[in-house]
Amino acid sequence: MPAQILSSPSWSAWGGATDSPTCLVLLTSLVGIVVFLLLVQLSKSSRSLPPGPRGLPLIGDVRHIADHNWLASPERKNEYGEMMYINALGRGVLILNSQRVAVDLLEKRSSIYSDRPHYISGGDYMSENLAIGFMPYNDLWRRFRRASLDSFSKSASPRFYPIQHREAMMLAQALMSNPLDMDRHFRRHTSSIMLSINYHLPPVETEKDPVVLGIVDHARRLLHELRPGARLVEYFPWMRHFPGRLAKWKRHAQYWYIQDSLMFERLMKKVEDDLANGIDQPSLGATLIKNQSQHNLSERERAWLAGEMFSAGVETTSTTLSWWLLTMLAYPEVQARAHAELDEVVGRARPPTFADVPSLPYIRAMVRETLRRWLILPLGIPHVSTEDDWYEGMFIPKGTICFPNMRVLNFEPEVFGEDAGVRFEPSRHLDEKTGELKVLMEGHEEGHMTFGFGRRLCIGKYVAENTLAIDFAVLLWAMRFEHVDGSGDELDMETLVHSGITARPVPFKCRAIPRFPEVETLLSEALELYQ
Repeated sequence: MPAQILSSPSWSAWGGATDSPTCLVLLTSLVGIVVFLLLVQLSKSSRSLPPGPRGLPLIGDVRHIADHNWLASPERKNEYGEMMYINALGRGVLILNSQRVAVDLLEKRSSIYSDRPHYISGGDYMSENLAIGFMPYNDLWRRFRRASLDSFSKSASPRFYPIQHREAMMLAQALMSNPLDMDRHFRRHTSSIMLSINYHLPPVETEKDPVVLGIVDHARRLLHELRPGARLVEYFPWMRHFPGRLAKWKRHAQYWYIQDSLMFERLMKKVEDDLANGIDQPSLGATLIKNQSQHNLSERERAWLAGEMFSAGVETTSTTLSWWLLTMLAYPEVQARAHAELDEVVGRARPPTFADVPSLPYIRAMVRETLRRWLILPLGIPHVSTEDDWYEGMFIPKGTICFPNMRVLNFEPEVFGEDAGVRFEPSRHLDEKTGELKVLMEGHEEGHMTFGFGRRLCIGKYVAENTLAIDFAVLLWAMRFEHVDGSGDELDMETLVHSGITARPVPFKCRAIPRFPEVETLLSEALELYQ
């Protein structure tokens, strides 16, 4: 219709005279919207907002809002300081560029900084706001979190040790057999762990298992919907009122909500049937069913909680393993020190177990350094302020989307050392005198901020740390990893990154060499105990 207006000789040719009621209403509404946006922008600019790039009138800085590389660059801290504020299409975005500010806001004021952005396509329609990582900060989210902690708290997570130990040895066998397929091995490994932990399913033989593919596809679709700029409806909410026949995005989202719900519910039905038949093995699904009266969750809510915990664990852990293995090629001296610790503590007569992990401080420091150094989500997961706030004389409006800039927070030289941004060094997490793990940051015993902040701290962090610890121990006990050309030269790690919302290494090759002749036999014998 606007094109017809521009091409017509007069306003009268478009539906009548310029003083027609319809035309006047449209013009008045348009002028009202423009005036409102200008007044909102002026009212905000009249207060002391944090510094940031200046955008265009009305639309703000739309150029940079979807560019996570630009937003997360340490150069932004050099330009604008510890906080950078951007306005884009009426939305305020705050980049937190220091640990001090991130802790002050997201933890010490967590009562007003624990919400998530409101997603229409991915939230209201594709998941009906049942994806726990992106749920609003409300009563349902609290019940989801309490229910998941029954299985994933620090005290509860050791019950999954047998699953994680079994899968670590299976991964070692797979890598020795064919290290060139490492990415496929990592995905099968993490998928198998999460299926066993969530539903007590047996180990999967391939990452192309239909159940795995279904849940991974769900996670990728949902993340796509949550990308900045993925759907116009997120910026123009009135578009949600379009009927499905005119809005493909809505049809797509509603269809997949039904399909994903059915998939998650089928998996939980299997757990329910097992319990009815007297099969009661540790799993999140079984705990949710047995404790349903405590948390007051519906069948669909329980199904989505278990499904989302699977989704969150697979991609993140497999990507972390890829980064770690690449790091072993780049830092052979780190690998050698870990080998020495394993030989001293474990020896060569058996594979490591979880009983050994407390006596392997260098391996545990390697877990911390891997999670600190290699960031899967460079800007973390956004928080949203639920009230107007003032911080050190600067105004933070209600509804501001707050991103913790992990490329700065995990690399602060005052905490991690001057080489924190350029070098992988597990010993930075160890006490020089005792050789034991030390606390680098008060309130973050894990030695980094990758797991998030405050009330939104990652629920599965203990399971993730345990998986990585036993994986690193078993793999390094069994093998020595070398670059395929045997050069041993340190790789330029920063050139091996896929950029975007997530960051993972591009494909690379390595050799996996057994450290002594009995390795394969010892792994097979240990795995027989889990048959």
